[in-house]
Amino acid sequence: MFSKKTVVTRRTFLTLAGVSAAAGLAAACAPAAQRPAAEPTTAPAEPQAPAAPVAEQTLIIGRGGDSVGLDPAIVTDGESARVCTAIYDTLVVLEGASTKPVPWLAESWTTEDSKVWDFKLRAGVKFHDGEPLTAQAVKWNFDRWQNPDHPYRYPSQKYEYWDKEMSGVVQSTEVVDDLTFRITLKEPSVLILPKLALFNFGIASPKAVEAQGESYATQAGTPVGTGRFKFESWTPNDKITAVRNDDWWGSTVTLPYTQMPRITRIIWRSIPDNNTRLAEFQAGTLDTADIAQTDLATLENDPNYVFTVTPSVSVGYIAFNHATPPFDKLEVRKAWAHAVNWDALIETFYSKYAKRATCFQPPSILGHNPNIKPYEYNPELAKQLLTQAGLSDGFETDFWYVPVIRGYFPDSKALSEAMAADLAKVGIRLNLKTEDWGAYLSDRKEGKFPVWALGWGSDNGDPDNFIGYHFIWSDPTKPNVEDGYNNSRLQELLRKGRVVSDIAEREKIYQEAEQIVHDDVARIPIAWPASVAVDRSYLKGRKEWVFRDQYENFYIEK
Repeated sequence: MFSKKTVVTRRTFLTLAGVSAAAGLAAACAPAAQRPAAEPTTAPAEPQAPAAPVAEQTLIIGRGGDSVGLDPAIVTDGESARVCTAIYDTLVVLEGASTKPVPWLAESWTTEDSKVWDFKLRAGVKFHDGEPLTAQAVKWNFDRWQNPDHPYRYPSQKYEYWDKEMSGVVQSTEVVDDLTFRITLKEPSVLILPKLALFNFGIASPKAVEAQGESYATQAGTPVGTGRFKFESWTPNDKITAVRNDDWWGSTVTLPYTQMPRITRIIWRSIPDNNTRLAEFQAGTLDTADIAQTDLATLENDPNYVFTVTPSVSVGYIAFNHATPPFDKLEVRKAWAHAVNWDALIETFYSKYAKRATCFQPPSILGHNPNIKPYEYNPELAKQLLTQAGLSDGFETDFWYVPVIRGYFPDSKALSEAMAADLAKVGIRLNLKTEDWGAYLSDRKEGKFPVWALGWGSDNGDPDNFIGYHFIWSDPTKPNVEDGYNNSRLQELLRKGRVVSDIAEREKIYQEAEQIVHDDVARIPIAWPASVAVDRSYLKGRKEWVFRDQYENFYIEK
């Protein structure tokens, strides 16, 4: 049998995801005089794996698509994130298996009222271009994210994470001294620390951004952070290469949750075809790979592979543009939900590790509503609903499917074809379309699709980064441009969830929000795919981490 380790149980993970973001911050949010400023900056290190050989070690990762860009402030896709996390550091990170925020570029923080936060930066940290990390450099990054008129923020760039995660949270920032950076919130919040751990708030070199302008960290530019690895090259639709940053600040700091990488080079290879990627993995040209869920069984009885399974923190869904007829009618959205045999699609296109999604958030996210029942497969009911909507003869629409492999859509085209066959039986005729991944994400954001497929994976385990990210708008009085949807009660709940610290109360808030999304058929959640990492057996060091990458832990032992 294959070697398998289950990283975190569902019960354990639910506790970590729901509690540590608030309860774990209870000490951090108390008056500074009554508690330590932050976690200790030095501590006995956890047991380490054997040191890497003197020879260089190259980690080759096979993935289903290329990165959209390497400026974390303006990307949202996972393929960009997995490279950015190696190149950039954030002020705060999550500890690993838990959602507990711990010091990173900021070695400590203090707050008296959970509204004004002072972050003490580590001394001696340098960007890959040799420039020092200072509070002025951190503020420059925040100003660029926050200010639409910033001279190095361009009309072609969309700061989606800032707009959704921070625009309603951060009031102002300031430099206290060279190594002290202050954030003042619009109202007290326990969520600022896990938000700062999001990869999008990786600190870039101001000098590099200013020198490169709009081409910064694109295929024509160079990303420059303070991270464990330095960018080396990018061959579009082929590979991205980064080399270890031997001057990384982490090499001089002993922390119980990190270490200097033993891997000296990482190559992220883009191999869109599932069969080709699987064949290369089996041939030994890849050390770890994103394997289509339907292909996992082919590796299960081979001792050359190690499977690591974690509970789902993601969802695949169908989204509607509520401002585009006929999807402005609830009956039409309901008809779609009831016309498709979702259970059959999951059985066909997902692995045994995936579950049918009953509501938007999986059970591992606080606020998951276990009382919501999935939309039943009932084609006759779907026809009745279409008739009620004045569409007894059905209708025709473009449907956009994901152009790359994702855990939440292992084979989006084939699944969409199967869904189209079900929908055709009730009179809904689909024109299947797709486009380049970067254009797909941009056009979806701009509201150009009538109905489309997409998904989400949690960044920090908090519901504000899950259901909140998708349904809270910067202006609660107006529909969102992306999908034209708005519900005033939903907006009220999601904003309340950001400031309430009591876990039980937050859970009730988000469960009610889940019910609204379900009743409005705002989106149709399809599946909660478990995360399944597959490594060659000689790749060692993968840890029980959910919201952190593994680059500093890996080493090769052949």
